[in-house]
Amino acid sequence: MRTLRRPLPLLLGCVAAAALLVLSACSSAPAHIAEPGPSVGEGLNKPLPSSVARTLLISPDAGRLDLASLKGKIVVISDIMTLCQETCPLDTAEVLQAARAVEKAGLGSKVEFLSATIDPRRDTVPQLAAFRKLYGKAPADWKVVTGGVSQLAAFWSKLGVYVKKVPEDDKPVPRNWRTGVKLTYDLDHSDDVIFVDASGRERFALDGPPHVNHGAPIPATLAKFMDADGEHNLTHPAAGAWSAAQELQVLSWLLDKHIPSTG
Repeated sequence: MRTLRRPLPLLLGCVAAAALLVLSACSSAPAHIAEPGPSVGEGLNKPLPSSVARTLLISPDAGRLDLASLKGKIVVISDIMTLCQETCPLDTAEVLQAARAVEKAGLGSKVEFLSATIDPRRDTVPQLAAFRKLYGKAPADWKVVTGGVSQLAAFWSKLGVYVKKVPEDDKPVPRNWRTGVKLTYDLDHSDDVIFVDASGRERFALDGPPHVNHGAPIPATLAKFMDADGEHNLTHPAAGAWSAAQELQVLSWLLDKHIPSTG
């Protein structure tokens, strides 16, 4: 019995066509968003310390919570002090710009922006409530929280955030913008934004004062409260200062979904 052979050119043509189909299928597959590089910030990949995840936090609008209860969401942790005159107003402006962009993209249920105080002695629940109110209609995916003094000290230490109490040396002595009480101390601190993924792992960090753009206004009360160093940080950002756009770049990677900037 004679075996019929397919003509070679036709066979090669079919093979080539099949290969093109495979390549076409591969090229139509969705491309994953790449992890941001070191020019954006520091890549991390470590579990959130259990003591940090269990630290009891108190929010003026949401009551008691901890990071463990937010598992399943991406959490963006930033350190704040409502009586900071140098960098915190800038940090919060950029964090809120990113939070608004996430909310506008319809992803607010997947991300929680958590601004936790480094100054729980003065950042009481009423102080934080007044602070949040300064931002008008604040995005729902942004919470400000306080907690116990020793608990928050351990919380920040475990996350690698530097905090040191120092005497208040500004003249004239500044007063609390809400209560008018004179400030008796200040806190030297690092500025950090830490990204925790939905499984509870630290994945990325930004540090230092940010570059604030026109789309991230600072409330008038806080702008007036800022000192000369704060105004300089605002008008002359350091080289390599992070931005809301970089926050969104990190979040786009973690969500594998592009989030457009609103600024």
